Amino acid sequence: MEKILPGGICIIAGEASGDAQASLLIKALKAEIKERGLPDKSFFGCAGPLMRNEGVECVVNVEDLAVFGLTEIISHYNTISKLYKKILQEIRIRCPEAVIFVDYPGFNLRLIQEVYALGITTIYHIPPKVWAHGSKRTKVLQENSYLVTSILPFEIQFFKERGVNAKFIGNPLKDAVDDYLKTNIKSKVTNKIAILPGSRKNEIKNLLPLLIESFINLHERLDKVTGAIPIAKTLDPNFVKKIAYQTAEKFGRTKEWIDDKISFGIGNAYEVMNSSSYAWVCSGTATLETAFFSTPMSVFYKVSPITGLILKKILKVKYISLVNLATNRETIPEYIQENALAVNLVNHALKLLNDSEIRTDMINELVEVQKMFPKNSAKNAAQAMLNTIEQYNIPYEYKFKLHKETWNQL
Repeated sequence: MEKILPGGICIIAGEASGDAQASLLIKALKAEIKERGLPDKSFFGCAGPLMRNEGVECVVNVEDLAVFGLTEIISHYNTISKLYKKILQEIRIRCPEAVIFVDYPGFNLRLIQEVYALGITTIYHIPPKVWAHGSKRTKVLQENSYLVTSILPFEIQFFKERGVNAKFIGNPLKDAVDDYLKTNIKSKVTNKIAILPGSRKNEIKNLLPLLIESFINLHERLDKVTGAIPIAKTLDPNFVKKIAYQTAEKFGRTKEWIDDKISFGIGNAYEVMNSSSYAWVCSGTATLETAFFSTPMSVFYKVSPITGLILKKILKVKYISLVNLATNRETIPEYIQENALAVNLVNHALKLLNDSEIRTDMINELVEVQKMFPKNSAKNAAQAMLNTIEQYNIPYEYKFKLHKETWNQL
């Protein structure tokens, strides 16, 4: 029988992005533990391939948890429920020094409440976007997490006003861009447009036609313009190209015309962001990455009218792009729903490409956004987490009392 190792640190990820962030965190934790001269710690939990490569003992595979969409979640409910009980039982048996929950709120926000009740130090890394919707989730974090490590600067005030012990540690995307620029010169190709329709299949289907229409219209007014579409590795390139070609045909352009004017690449988003003079960016994390490359842009998004109405009632924020949320003003224009029109995208692109003063102003604002993000986010998180683990390494009866005193003081 395989020996069960007591103590250690448990880390819970639930999808590929969480696996990637958790693996970076584990590296940083190991380095910080060594730097502090602490005894080596074992790691176990819900792990994907990157976490397993870092030596995490896998109790539950991330691949078995990564389901998306209501229908798929319902159909996999029994499996997910069994895995939930399995990791919870393992935590009960091993009683780790801490459990770190990485993103994946549908699973983790329920689990954190049960783990906290066991008297174990609980830490939430990359919390759900409760500032946009979900006051109940904020309460869960306040009452059941000793520390929340955030990767977005504007979240901290929101959390602290609600008694959540949150710390902004920087953003791994900023670290990734900085690493890229260490070996790649920051350079812009005149009149090159980054066309970023998103990384999900439904986003490509719904949003790429708008961008192809916009590019065709822009080319009619600025014939030197070229475009570049980076295709996510999770997508079939032929699927993306087919939509581009079909849209172009509706506007009297051939497949050959598109191939001559727009380049398609696979997994080359950073190369495109870095070399483009301007970008049309689907709302999401790509807006921050584009800002880190100092590339002027506009942001767009469009969903069905019914979904749009629902989101309008649920969302409690003035802006949707992470750049504008960070600055708390319209640093970059947002063309959402009925305003997501080719004429708006084209007019803003022309303004930025033709007016060097306006272009410089936006670049300067993006540089200010970059300054909001400290370097070495994983190291910063590891330091904050180890400090919290040490702070709460006390008997349960004092631990709960200290935690409540802490959130009341925030």
